[in-house]
Order: sequence, then C-alpha cells, then structure tokens
Amino acid sequence: MIRIVCVAVLSLVILPGLVQAKKKNENGRPNVVFIISDQHKKDALGCYGDDLVITPNIDALAKEGVRLSNCYVAAPVCAPSRAALITGMYPFANGAPYHKAPVKLANGKEKHIGSGFLRETGYHQGIITLAEAFNANGYITASPGKMHVHGELQKNVDEDHPNGNNMGWDEINTRYYTHFPGGHYQDEVGEDTYQRYRQFKKYSKVYKGGPGHLNEGYETALVKKDEDNFDMVVTRKSVEFIKKRGKDGENFFLHVGLEKPHPPFTTTQKYLDMYNPADFTLPETATEWHSNGKYPWVPDWIHSGWPKKDPAATKNIMASYYACITQVDDMVGRIVEALKAEGLYDNTIIIYTTDHGEHLFEHGLRGKHCMYEDAVNVPFIISYPAMLPKDQVNDMLVSFVDIMPTLCDLTGTEVPGTAQGVSIVSNLKNGTRLLNRPVLSEYRSGNYNGFKNIKNLPSRMFRVGDYKFIYTHGIISQLYNIENDPDELNNLVLDPAYQDMARDFCFHTLVDKPFLEYQNMAISISDRTIKWEAFEQAHNYAIYYALENDPGAAKMLVEGLTERTYKVSKKGFYWVMANPKYTRLSPRLGEVPVYLEQYTYQLPITDGVEFVPKNQN
Repeated sequence: MIRIVCVAVLSLVILPGLVQAKKKNENGRPNVVFIISDQHKKDALGCYGDDLVITPNIDALAKEGVRLSNCYVAAPVCAPSRAALITGMYPFANGAPYHKAPVKLANGKEKHIGSGFLRETGYHQGIITLAEAFNANGYITASPGKMHVHGELQKNVDEDHPNGNNMGWDEINTRYYTHFPGGHYQDEVGEDTYQRYRQFKKYSKVYKGGPGHLNEGYETALVKKDEDNFDMVVTRKSVEFIKKRGKDGENFFLHVGLEKPHPPFTTTQKYLDMYNPADFTLPETATEWHSNGKYPWVPDWIHSGWPKKDPAATKNIMASYYACITQVDDMVGRIVEALKAEGLYDNTIIIYTTDHGEHLFEHGLRGKHCMYEDAVNVPFIISYPAMLPKDQVNDMLVSFVDIMPTLCDLTGTEVPGTAQGVSIVSNLKNGTRLLNRPVLSEYRSGNYNGFKNIKNLPSRMFRVGDYKFIYTHGIISQLYNIENDPDELNNLVLDPAYQDMARDFCFHTLVDKPFLEYQNMAISISDRTIKWEAFEQAHNYAIYYALENDPGAAKMLVEGLTERTYKVSKKGFYWVMANPKYTRLSPRLGEVPVYLEQYTYQLPITDGVEFVPKNQN
C-alpha cells in the first residue's frame, strides 16, 4: 500500500487522487463486479421487453453493454447452479448436483442437509474456484451476501476440515441459506430481524406461507428498518468494499449475492407503492394444466392452484414479485453509483444475472424446479465499454460454466484446467454466435406423480440450435423447437417425424455425463463381439460409434436390436443405449405411455468400449 504524508490542506484534496490513479493504471487489468440475484424471471426486465416492470438501473447497464438472450443456468435451483458458476463445471462433473445434499446417517437413514455443514457433500476437492483463480492473479476478492455453495465452510464447523474452506474469498459476510457462524446475515442485523425477514418460527403465524410466502395479501415486509432488509445490508457491505478499493487502488473481484426476487415476495412499502396489482395480466397458460392435466415430467408440487382459485390474489403475487425486482434494481443502482463516485466505473466489468428463473404462473407453475425456459433461461448483462460494445443483444447459447473462462479472458487470469466452459469474449465483441455447441442443465428432485417416493430423481436438459431435449429418468422425454414453439407446448417426442432427432439427443444428453447414485449398463468386448447388460425395461437397443473416444462425434450405427450382443468390424469406440419401455399412463397424455413400470437406478446408457483389430495392435 502507498502511504502519503500530507503537509497541507491542498495536499489532502489533490494528492490521494493523483497517486490512486497512478496505482490503478499500473497493470491495466479491469476490476469485476458480479451481481447475482435469486430467481429473476428473464422477461421481467425492461431491457428484455417488459413494459410494466420498473428497472431503470439494470436497463441502463444493458445500454452500456451486451445483453444475452439465451444464457442457461447449469441447474434450475440455487445451490447446484451457484456451484457450477463458482467451479466453472457442470453439476455432474463438480460433484455438487444437490440443493440439499443427501447424507447417510449411522442408523442407516438418509438426511438432506443444507450448505455449509460438511465439506464432503460439496464440490470435489482439488477444483479451482472462480475466486481462487482471481486471488492467484493478485485480485482482492469479496463475496457479501448469498453464496449457497455446498463445499464452502466456516472454520471449526466440520471436524474433518477444521480450517474450513473459504473458496478463495478474502472477505466474506452476510451469508444466507448457508451455515456460516459469525458471517451470517443475522450476525449483521440480529436474530430478530432474521426471523422477521424469512417468517420463520414465531412469525410464521403472521405470514402463514412460511419461508415460501408469496404475499397474496400485498403486505409490506416485517423488518422494522428498511435498510435492515437483506439486500440492503448486502449492498451496504458491497459499497463499503468498493470505497476501500477506491482508496487503495487494488484490483478486485466483488461477488454481490442479492436474495430477491426469491420468495418471500415481501419488500418495503416504497416498492409496493410503485405497482398496482390490477395492472397485471395472468399468463395465457396459467390455468392450462387444470383443463389438460398436470405435466408428468415436472414435480407435482410446483403446479400452482392460485390462478384458478383466486385470480385477484394471483395478481397480488405477481405485483409483489415485480416490487422485489425493483428493489434489486435499486441495489444495482447503488453499486454502480459507488463505482462512479470512486472513479472505478470505467475500469470495471459489471455483470448482472440470476441463479435461475421463475415461472410466475407460466404453464400454471410456480418457482423453478424444471427445464422449461422460464426456469433455465435467465437474464445476463455484461458491461465493459472499454472493450465490449454498447447496447448490443447476442442470441448465442451460453452456459453458466462459460462465465469463469470469459472473465478470466477479460482480465488476463489463468483459466483453471478443470473449467468446462469456453470464453465468449470474441463473440461478445463481434456479435457472433457459438455454432453447434450444446448447453446443459441438470436437476434432482422428488414428488413426480409417477414416482412419489423418489427424492432425487434426475433430469437433464440438452439444448443445441433451436431444439431443446429434456431427459427425465423413468419418465417420457421432451423435445421442443424453442424458435417455433417458445411456450413449449408441442412435445415433439410424440411426433414420429422427430424420433431420430429425439433418439440422438437422448444419447448425447446421457453419454459420458453420469448422474451421482446411478449406474450405467455394463459393457464388454471380446473377439469382435460387444456385450452389454440388460436394461430390464427396454424395448430395444441402439449402438453408437465414433473413430476416436469422442462421444460428441458419435453417430448411430444400428438400432432396433433386441439381442444384447453385436459383432463389430471397424476400429473405434462403441456405446449402447436402451430405448426405455414406458407402460403406465398419465391424465395429461391419455393413452400415451409415460412412466416406467418400476423405478430403477440403472441408466439406459453404457460407457464406451474400444475395438482394435488384432492386426492393428
């Protein structure tokens, strides 16, 4: 740190600014402010086309940068989505696919625990996080607010890891949804405020919806002081950090974890007064499932009864949600103003995004918890006029795992070798698309109508080009043309003309991407013959082939096999995929079979096996 001895009042005014400017320009590296909210529906922003929502600050950020229209989270729920962001890896690869992690107890029972309690329930050890990468490049890192990543630990919480795991953050405070003694929101404002904010324990009688309260009565938050609301506290801590960097000129990476517009949809009266619930219109599909039946491929509990039961209360909920968004927007404005006040704005990359979306009664659903666009396609705005264009829209497919390599590219930071994403800097600069590159999202949940007792049933989305395929284990798949069918009402899996596409997409969704707790079919090769384990509920099998060990390049070689052996002749790699036999019906699809007869922890895919002719050994 540079020390300045001031000898006159004039020096006090001028010299710090001169020296600070010199230090800030020493290395030419930009700072990063990464603002991530929770559960922000992409369409509910002015810059994404909503005329009703009030978001002047985020809209201004979009005017100063690039707005992505197809940014996909790696999971449509908080913890695994955030772990993917922090590790630059998909959930199936980083080992943290759960919102609450299942732990086997000594008595044999299973308990699902939240983040911050055990290291082994988190992402794999040895993975370099986003913060650690920037820390190694000389950046001061801070993360006030929500993090919610399994694997982060306070010291002396897990006896097997007494030193904890700060994930590379130099400064941590105001944690939320995470066990973090001494660094939690309630440590900043007091337990009573915490209880009032989340409507836990004694305050649950006031808001009977509990932690998931939707504010159908359009009431103000219970926090006594407006500035004690969580997002305000996080923003205050963020501004304090920015002011420190304004003084010392150190490069920094600031991760701002805001909580709204996640439920409860409660905020201060100021933001509620900006909206009139009567101005809101229910989505066209808000009561669709009431007439046609519940969706078998999404959890039962996210089907909402509000639009049918009480349209007026539904509008109150929608207005409350928008009021929470405007609160978030206000916080973004405070952070941007702080950067400008400290002379840091021009040299700072600013990002606004969210960890997943919100249906807000599209499809008659509430929350996220599935692979529909409202849950997985989120707002993403990046502003850095010194290098990137202004007021641009890019519709390329982008994944949350691309954020790490992109920010590393922009700042001259080494990309960790474990990162699975790609830098999109050149695409942002030139307005070009990443071509023929799929993006994935993964989810584990219970309460599917066909398998009520399964707690962590896996599903996975695979999107490439205009098409999106969704695999839900034990349940019929989905395929949509997002360009022609943005509301995802026409499941092309049911159309014979799309059977080949659905089959190939299913293969690429599953191959070489294991689900924790699930096993692939076994496969072996001997004397030019490949043999594989039966998938007990299979119609038949297909074989895929590639010359190299590259599943992404594999093509279907033969299908419709009923025997479990196949003679091969070409050198290369082979995989087998089963075509599951669905037998049980659902009200929505009528006579079309939807569910496997029995649930299985076996996946309808094998690993790859290599064949090398003897004369080529």
